[in-house]
Amino acid sequence: MTVKQTDLAGKVVGKIEVDSEDVSLWKSVLQKAVRRGMTEKAMYAAYRLASLNSWSCWKRLSVIADEDVGQPDVIVAVGALYRKFMALRKDGKDKKLTWDMQRCVVCCAKILADSQKDLRSDEFLELVKWFEKYPDNEDLKKIREDFEKIPDEALDMHTIQGRRMGRGNLFWYEVSSETVNKTEAYEKWHRWFKPFVVRLAKEKKVKA
Repeated sequence: MTVKQTDLAGKVVGKIEVDSEDVSLWKSVLQKAVRRGMTEKAMYAAYRLASLNSWSCWKRLSVIADEDVGQPDVIVAVGALYRKFMALRKDGKDKKLTWDMQRCVVCCAKILADSQKDLRSDEFLELVKWFEKYPDNEDLKKIREDFEKIPDEALDMHTIQGRRMGRGNLFWYEVSSETVNKTEAYEKWHRWFKPFVVRLAKEKKVKA
């Protein structure tokens, strides 16, 4: 089959011969379409891929969810749609994809394409692998050294080093248990709870 070849801007730059039944091709089209937010293209690629090999399609959708999107609600949604798909398959009398099963696949691709993208998990693993692969690279050495630094708050009563330093409940409540990015409700709670529990810890009336 001869198809048009386009660049990142969608401009036709040539034509190419492809096998329209090639599973690897549609997997690649699906993932690149999701990455670029090309929703309808992603939906169609998922439809084609599922018609060729539904297992391969769902495996790719799952990979895309944590590799390219990395959003917890989206990852959960992909899992929910997969479970629905499988429930529909078990109820079916044959192995053909029903309308409802196809909708699960297409809806999943739509959600992935429309979502914000965060590839840090995948790119972080790539970075860590480079530490071992390129041990003499000075830039990578500096990054690795920074990653391997032990923050002071980690040395609390839950570690041997922290206990040797005499850090007990007071250090825990004042330092180690502190969080950032609190919910509004927890922020309100924390404003009164922290000074309250720190006072009790100083008086040795409570312990974690």
